[in-house]
Amino acid sequence: MHEQAEQIALELTEARAGTLRLFDLADESELHRSPGFGYRPIIWHLAHIGVFESYWLLQKLSGQAPPDPAYERVFDPIRTPREESKDLPRRPEMEGYLRRVRAGVLEALDRFDFDDADPLQAGGYIFQLVLEHERQHQETLCYLFQMLDPSKKALPDAPRPAAFEGATAATGEMVSIPAGTFLSGAPWDSFAYDNERPAHEVTLPAFRIARAPVTNGEYARFFEEGGYERREFWSEEGWARREQEGWRCPLYWRREGSAWVERGMFEEWELRVEHPVTGVSWFEAEAYAKFAGRRLPTEAEWERAASWDASTGTKRRYAWGDEAPDDTRANFGRRQWGTTPVGSYPRGASAAGCLDMNGNVWEWTATPFEGFPGFEPFPYPEYSQEWFDGDHRVLKGGSWATSPSVLRTSFRNFFRRPFRIAFAGLRLAEDA
Repeated sequence: MHEQAEQIALELTEARAGTLRLFDLADESELHRSPGFGYRPIIWHLAHIGVFESYWLLQKLSGQAPPDPAYERVFDPIRTPREESKDLPRRPEMEGYLRRVRAGVLEALDRFDFDDADPLQAGGYIFQLVLEHERQHQETLCYLFQMLDPSKKALPDAPRPAAFEGATAATGEMVSIPAGTFLSGAPWDSFAYDNERPAHEVTLPAFRIARAPVTNGEYARFFEEGGYERREFWSEEGWARREQEGWRCPLYWRREGSAWVERGMFEEWELRVEHPVTGVSWFEAEAYAKFAGRRLPTEAEWERAASWDASTGTKRRYAWGDEAPDDTRANFGRRQWGTTPVGSYPRGASAAGCLDMNGNVWEWTATPFEGFPGFEPFPYPEYSQEWFDGDHRVLKGGSWATSPSVLRTSFRNFFRRPFRIAFAGLRLAEDA
């Protein structure tokens, strides 16, 4: 087998093992009903991952017929709406389907031509597409599992890493970014989605951005000072949505007497004030920023502060440089199963001096999700172009559940403004 094929085979195996471990978090009986808010049953995602893999690597690449036409329909999010995703097969049957698909995929990989000039095949792009899809669904699964009561889940046996050495970020500290031009998007000759390209120069005026994300302690003051009842902090749309949804605090907070209690993946605890706030919509992030006398950064400002090394005039793949993520630089990959105190990874600082710009929590930006100048959809419009609707906003940076390949500074996550189940918080900015 080609050396590159062997590497892809290893990555496919590791990704699938990670997916299956996630489904071990809860009894299957919990996986066949919606975890809340009208979402599909958690188990749906297991077969959907295989259907996506089958479509691209068996049908598109190898010209084969679908291994199971019923799966093609039930586990296609467009052909079968959320409300119809019920009476699903049991997990053993789904895993049998996954094994059949994977057997065909490995045969296709063994004869794959990595030198093919077709952009879908060149360098194994189509295999990386499938890998990235599964890794992103692993994070989506974490969102859905988070909605389950902690008593219905079991912490994996694998030990968590050693505790971090405490936070280093000063609350409210801002970093000054001088005016200048930087390279936005993905300039590297490696996998990236269509919405990350083409890489292009962006010129920005001087601005200031927070060294670290907003903490639970900071956000709690927003609540204590009436932030959810004071109309002046909210846009017209945000206030209407707050009333419609009954938002009174972040998604996983609740009052117990005079104290806040926060739900984690496997337990509840008294609010950890030094951790980043998460479980807030874009509207809540916008309202908090106004309460704080600042604003959300634009996507370009965030990316400039995270990725640009002004001393060398180069763009970094990760905030700290081009070295692969590890446990000394960021909280990612479900290693901690939750957030860590802001600033716990000083070795992960960007050239501008910002902390936690990879991992821990996604960060809302002010920027609507749309194509860069010269954008061309590839290889299918449903990943990006379908969501250029004015409602989705760009999020940057990754969370504690994000796979390392997705942590690249060019990656653009995107959610609708009312979306709250993501592990998403915010970082403040202001004009210089």
